[in-house]
Amino acid sequence: MSTVTASQAPSLSGWRTYLRNLWRWREFGWFLAMGNLKARNASTSLGLFWWVLNPLIMAAVYFLVFGVIFEGRRGDADFLAWLLSGVFVFNFTATTMTSGANSILANRRLLVNIRFPRLVLPISAVTETGVGFILSIAVYYMIAWPANGVVPGASIVWLPLAIALHTVFNLGLAALTARLAIPFRDINNLIPHINRLWLYLSPIIWPLSLIEGRGGWLEQLAPLNPMFGLLSFYRMALMGRELDVSAFLTALVWVLLVGAGGIVSFVRHEGNMVRHL
Repeated sequence: MSTVTASQAPSLSGWRTYLRNLWRWREFGWFLAMGNLKARNASTSLGLFWWVLNPLIMAAVYFLVFGVIFEGRRGDADFLAWLLSGVFVFNFTATTMTSGANSILANRRLLVNIRFPRLVLPISAVTETGVGFILSIAVYYMIAWPANGVVPGASIVWLPLAIALHTVFNLGLAALTARLAIPFRDINNLIPHINRLWLYLSPIIWPLSLIEGRGGWLEQLAPLNPMFGLLSFYRMALMGRELDVSAFLTALVWVLLVGAGGIVSFVRHEGNMVRHL
């Protein structure tokens, strides 16, 4: 089966061929994602539960520091539910970026010996982290319901759309980091620092009341963060919160730009990947 090379990528017929090939390899991508999901924590006692436990522990630390010590709960009665929703959503993106960067380098033998659409690997990385994220939503309500009385309401019908848009955004990021990981092998060391800065700039560990009414550049620039609008949409779906429409529209633009840009950039350069491994 042929794949789209850098010279073929701009052709509409080339893209049709590529997408058909991608569909033929869907079972391979699913098998690879589930195999990685099971193997990653196969030697631990809790196994797959670590995919949910890791962000839970991180949320517990943030709740202790920002909710108890710095009394962040005063700004929001549902601070724990707010915090958990943000941590779970952000963890989906953060782990996808890391998995995307590793998807090419960790499977170099496959790339050398088997000819298939290379985009299968970033898609597999997103699938792997996405399964853990969907499981975390059930855990979210198991904690938010008794703690803050947050239960699924009518707004939960928007959750599939939120996950779909978030997945497209993450796929673009995974494809981009996978593409950059070949010429820049140090990207794996850089991604955790980028994610940490991004976390602090997003309304995850701090409530919106922190910037509301302050004016100035901070309040104006905050909604330009793609995670700002995505979190607003998720919290509308999960908690019944009011949607920040302008921030969501900005996030929608980011989803389209990052999703399409990351995929196109990856496919244009995938024909040259093997020679640089």
